[in-house]
Amino acid sequence: MNDSCATYMPAMLSWRGRLGRLRFLVYTVLPMYAACVLLLVVDYVVRTACAGTWHLTAPLACMWVALAGVTALRRLDDLNHARWWGLLLLVPCVNVFFWCYLLCARSSAAAHERGPAPAPNTMLVKLGAGMAAWLLLGTVWAVSVIYMWFPQ
Repeated sequence: MNDSCATYMPAMLSWRGRLGRLRFLVYTVLPMYAACVLLLVVDYVVRTACAGTWHLTAPLACMWVALAGVTALRRLDDLNHARWWGLLLLVPCVNVFFWCYLLCARSSAAAHERGPAPAPNTMLVKLGAGMAAWLLLGTVWAVSVIYMWFPQ
């Protein structure tokens, strides 16, 4: 088998390996929404019982940030860029455009020095990407409606 045709199946909780666009979307957006829901539940439960939730919610938020950072680094590997570009995600305003670049940039299907290309997307990845896209669009719509109907 030719090395340029080799692929591998990416795992969500992995430090290494290239990551395509759809998996990048799924691996960043869906855990973010799951973390937000869990944070809201923990916040509600703890607020009814006692005050101060930061010591319970901060570790969960840090875990999501770490997962999103590792996912972005793997996407940079897929695009064959240096991993230090990931620091752009820490720059306010720039991070939104850089995340969009990571989401939209096309990478090569052939293997390169960062590893073999990821395997074709499964139906589950495609369904997750569709759900993530609808969640993002719904969030943008909800924020715009709230902003229009409840101005500061």
